[in-house]
Formats: sequence, C-alpha cells, structure tokens
Amino acid sequence: MAELSERLLGRLAPPPPVPLAPPRTERPYLARKRSLPIAFSNSDWEDALDYWGYQCAICGRPRGLWHTLAQDHWIPLSDPRCPGTVPTNILPLCHGEGGCNNSKGNKDPIRWLEERLGKRRAAQKLAQIQAYFTWVEARGYGCYRCGSTVEACGSEGWLCNRCGTFISAQEATQLLRCPECECWLQELPQGYHCPRCDRTLQPAEMPDLEWCPCGKGILDWHYEDGEGWWRCRKCGSEWESAE
Repeated sequence: MAELSERLLGRLAPPPPVPLAPPRTERPYLARKRSLPIAFSNSDWEDALDYWGYQCAICGRPRGLWHTLAQDHWIPLSDPRCPGTVPTNILPLCHGEGGCNNSKGNKDPIRWLEERLGKRRAAQKLAQIQAYFTWVEARGYGCYRCGSTVEACGSEGWLCNRCGTFISAQEATQLLRCPECECWLQELPQGYHCPRCDRTLQPAEMPDLEWCPCGKGILDWHYEDGEGWWRCRKCGSEWESAE
C-alpha cells in the first residue's frame, strides 16, 4: 500500500524544472541598425524612385507582377562603414526571383556589382550611383552668390539654377556652410555672408561645426541632468559623441 501511494504521489508531483535556454542575442546587423542613424522619409523614397525612373537602379527592371522595388542599403548594415538608413545610402533595387536586392544581400557592393555586371559595366554603373548620391547630398545646398538651389553635375561639381555659377568639387571642399540653412557662404574680407539668410557672420560667430553622419544637419550639444549628447538638427538622431 505504501509503495502504491508513493507511485501515485510520484505521478502527481510536478515534473523537474527544465533548464532555461540561454537568452537569444540579436543578430549583429540588427544591433548595428539601432546604433546607426535612421533618417529616410517617404519623400526621400519618392525622390529616389523618380530619379531612377521607378526602376531598379542596377538593372532597370520596373515593378511588376513578380518583382517590387526594395529600399536597399548600398553599404550593408552589417558593414562597419555603413552610414545608416540615410538618403545617401539607399537605392531602389528590384526584389523577387533573381532580383538584384536578393542577390546583393550583405555583400560588399562594389565586388557584388562587378560579379553582377562585369568590371567595365560595373565601373559605369558605379559612376551613376555616385552621381546620384552626390545629387542627394547637395539638395539642401545653396549657391554662395545668390542662395538658390544647386544641382550636381556628375562628380565634377554643382551648378546654380538661377545665376549659372559653377562650383567645382574642389572649390566646394573649401566653402563653409551657413549653420542655419546650409547654404554655402561667400567669404568677405571680414566675415562671411549667407545669400539665402541675407546675413553676415563674423569669424567669431562661426562655430566649430560638427556634422551628423546623415550629411544633412549640424550636431548641437545638449546637456541635462548630468548627461550630455549630440542631436542632429535635420534628422533628429542623437549621439553620445560626435565621432
């Protein structure tokens, strides 16, 4: 009887605890994505689609029954060089069976492009992609003479839509931009003039600017409750340091 009771109790007793599985860790690219700027809007996507004619930036395939256009990170999120989800790193690539987006994955973009198109065609396509990213980067720039919007001329420089001033790529590296509107500044004998804001800034008024990796906004330093951080004026990304 005692032996039978022990058997019944054994059946009713709760099972021994099962060791918990170790916590799942995030895949590296997802972890990196959370620490990189995310500043890509619907209007940025529409601009990209319009620029590439609503076709794949690599093979020219449009949206169709078996393919769509994906927002591809040209430099993959898993790559330490990736600037994040920003307009200067997103291209429309076809996604579907045999699609460019499916083939590219997280491969090195230049090596993948050469495998996909061959070295000669890859070099031509790479120049087109660089021209597009240059065009994207310069959308907020303004001519230092009249303040009007400038358009990228391939990799050679920028051309003002209003006054026709050409700003070479080499000259652009020497120009400062207005801390408020990002227009290129005209250097005066004493100070700088912004034609877009129509104001003159003295050298002492020009801060030692830190720019967000998104390439569109200045980083401002914020300090509160003993903690400090940088915040981009354009995309709103926050950083613990400006590096």
